[in-house]
Amino acid sequence: MTDSLKNPPKFRRHTPDERKKELVEATIKCLEKKGSDGLSVRSISAEAGISVGLINHHYPSKDDLIADAYEKLATDILHHVLDLVEESGGNPRERMSAFFDAYFSSHVLDQKILRIWIVFWHMSDKSDKVRLSHDKTSEGFRQKIEEMLRDLGELPETPDFNYRLAAIGLSGMLDGLWLEWCLNPTSFAPEEGLRICEAWVDCLMSGSFKI
Repeated sequence: MTDSLKNPPKFRRHTPDERKKELVEATIKCLEKKGSDGLSVRSISAEAGISVGLINHHYPSKDDLIADAYEKLATDILHHVLDLVEESGGNPRERMSAFFDAYFSSHVLDQKILRIWIVFWHMSDKSDKVRLSHDKTSEGFRQKIEEMLRDLGELPETPDFNYRLAAIGLSGMLDGLWLEWCLNPTSFAPEEGLRICEAWVDCLMSGSFKI
């Protein structure tokens, strides 16, 4: 008798949180591979290797699943960037540079992510649940930027500025540069995007750019 028959593998029932995590990850993979064509429940169930009925058991609607996937992807990207900032240490200006370095890394500048975001943006215009995930994650991103700008503003050489407006402006510029690069990577090099953001902060700290 073989070892596998003597000691058959034990079946482990997935917890609801584990199963939902699998479904969210399968949704992101489907969107990455197929864009909006990967948004069907059947595509997601095939990617996850589970039945359509099990998806319906954990999520009352497809919008709920898409909203969770939106939040998962956005949060993972933000945490990746912030982890690199924490690892860098340094003063507030150096931490800001580390933030830009992480943002313009290949982990974030990824055209495959754009395919996913296009679906999310389209869904956020049609689904309250997806729109709430968008608003929540976007606000979290701006808050983290505002926290770093507040730390920057505490340096003695930095003039007073409006932290909230500066965070909105910097967040918008980062989003615009990311979108422009993903649509056409030949428009500028990541190092040039980095230079643009560094110059923006330098102008803010010198007082030549007032907000």
